[in-house]
Amino acid sequence: MKWFGLFFFMSIGLTYAQDDQLLQARLNISREDIFVNIEGIVENNSHVYNNKLSYHLLTLKKMPQDIKFEKNDRFGEFTLLPNENKTVTTLRINLEEEQELKVYFFVRDQKNLIAQDSIVINEVVDLLKTTVMREIDIEIKGLVIETTKTKMGKDFYDFFYQLYLREGAEYSFIINIEEKPFLGTGSLISVIIEDQTIFEFQARPDVEMLEGAAKYALVRVNEFNKNKQNVPKVY
Repeated sequence: MKWFGLFFFMSIGLTYAQDDQLLQARLNISREDIFVNIEGIVENNSHVYNNKLSYHLLTLKKMPQDIKFEKNDRFGEFTLLPNENKTVTTLRINLEEEQELKVYFFVRDQKNLIAQDSIVINEVVDLLKTTVMREIDIEIKGLVIETTKTKMGKDFYDFFYQLYLREGAEYSFIINIEEKPFLGTGSLISVIIEDQTIFEFQARPDVEMLEGAAKYALVRVNEFNKNKQNVPKVY
């Protein structure tokens, strides 16, 4: 099937003010018939050797009438020589007519988020060219990233995300839900915003406990948002 249309890209590329502030993340997107080719590229414009970097490529895809996105995660580790530009991951996705695709690319130095890029693609019928728009001030809104490892972690995420959708808020920050092993067969679930752990608990296979924890986590997210809004802006 031939697919003629317009891709409309909205992209942000953020570099965090750290010692390695010259490291940048960039998404390169190309179209081939009904497929979208995605490249996650990291550029090191400094003389520093980076040997403990990791990436997270997240794609969210859905039809206009759908409520939930179909999610795909890809993780990996890599090193970066001084002044090196490297394609650290590639992905080829089938994108049907009218489907929306959101692509997020995160680069971390150990646990610290140091660079990211984001692109939103909308197909528009009957136009035959590609338009690319990159805007530094576009915010990522309403995004919850899950990196859980067990059924307990997935259940907590599902409870939290359903409550979050029901509330209808779209915050201007990314909510990360992470899980790591804790005390043998247990696990520790953390809710992290802007590298701050706002809620953390030891999970156990108890549905009521996980649902209660999800409710309290959303309270903590709301508190974080209120505190963030009350911080005076510096001009």
